[in-house]
Amino acid sequence: MKLRLFTTALLVVSSFALLRAADSPALPEPWQHQDIGSSQVGKPVPPVPAEKFGKNPLFGLSGQLAGTAKHTGGVFTLQGTMDIWGPMDGGHFVWQPVQGDFVFVARVASMDNPGKNKHAKAGLCIRESLDGGSRRVAQCITPVDGTQFLHREATDGITVRIKPDAANPKPGVPKEKFPCWLKLVRQGNKFTGYESLDGETWWLTGTIKLDFKSDALIGLSSSSHATDSLTASVFDHVTLAKTSK
Repeated sequence: MKLRLFTTALLVVSSFALLRAADSPALPEPWQHQDIGSSQVGKPVPPVPAEKFGKNPLFGLSGQLAGTAKHTGGVFTLQGTMDIWGPMDGGHFVWQPVQGDFVFVARVASMDNPGKNKHAKAGLCIRESLDGGSRRVAQCITPVDGTQFLHREATDGITVRIKPDAANPKPGVPKEKFPCWLKLVRQGNKFTGYESLDGETWWLTGTIKLDFKSDALIGLSSSSHATDSLTASVFDHVTLAKTSK
């Protein structure tokens, strides 16, 4: 009887370990991953005053599905809910620490967007912390509206999208075009975003100067702009070149 109980317990423990491994597959060092901000299932999210941040159906809600990340043969696949927007970000974030200046490049090979939401996002993001309201700069692409260069200047503050000058429209990557290359560059407190069709010819999407921490977090993100569906974003050709000590 004792042997049977021990065997049953061992099977339960082994099954639990396998489930944990499936839920959190190992990424190559030093990459880590997690849901951030409003994407954390069951995390209370404060109400968002419409008079300050505008109306958004996601504000004040949290995600209902846990995000995931996996890596195989140089390809990162992220699944995430919620959004990179407003006073609190959501989404699944694959990240590592970064200090000082850098050039961060990745190709978004595809986005699986079952919620058919034009505001779903795959992106490159630098954050001061893993808090949802952290100051951050992001170079994103959406499945419908094309690329977006976003920043949050103040903790828990508004998100601003820098739009191309209407008088001098950029050539750029056509909307709904995949694969698409993205690049995010830091030079001191200047952050610049780019897009490309081939990873060689780049078009400027936006630039901003922010008083930003030198020690920060750099990474990939995927968000669905929905509480109850996951957008899968596939990244390859991911390179991080540190250009200062």
